[in-house]
Amino acid sequence: MQTTAHREQPHGLHERAISALLRLIDDRDARLPSLDEVARSINEPPARLNDIYDDNRALLITSIEQSLILLMDTCTRAVVKVDPKDPFAQFIALGNAYLDWADRHRIEFRMMSDGGVPHLLQVPSLRRYVDSLTELMTRMMTRARDEGQLHPREDIALLVLSSRSYAYGLARMLVDGRMAEWAPERPPLATAKMLTLDFVTRIARSSKVTATA
Repeated sequence: MQTTAHREQPHGLHERAISALLRLIDDRDARLPSLDEVARSINEPPARLNDIYDDNRALLITSIEQSLILLMDTCTRAVVKVDPKDPFAQFIALGNAYLDWADRHRIEFRMMSDGGVPHLLQVPSLRRYVDSLTELMTRMMTRARDEGQLHPREDIALLVLSSRSYAYGLARMLVDGRMAEWAPERPPLATAKMLTLDFVTRIARSSKVTATA
């Protein structure tokens, strides 16, 4: 007679393997465990995981993709709640959604940013999510420029890169605990979101001043 765990395969094994992988990574300071180690941690024969994943990198990619799907969903939901005629408000909502995701998915964020697996975000199945966010930011700022909210000669690509870099830095400080050290007077996530608002407000203000000048 099959066990309940076996009857729920492959979905059940897939979810348990991902949970175990992330737990082991967190316990071992970002070192990527082998498939055998993951299998032992969930009391499964290694051959069962090998039937689904080629190696530990494949399991990690699946895990990261799952978290990026959640990131896209979180960002999309946040943006559509904001008036489409206010691209700066949408930009802020997008930044806040990214911070929420990083705060909730710290292990995945660290794995993507620490380089635990070389060139992880160059994997096409993962890269498309990053590119989608970049395209979304670009559309927002292009619309802001076209509607006269930014200088007509604003370098949108550079602005998006600057914004991505700033958001990444905030998320990194949040995940690493630096935000709590630098601004202990309020919750770290609240501080990060306050800084996002300040950053976008300064962009809008400085571009308008330049335009009128």
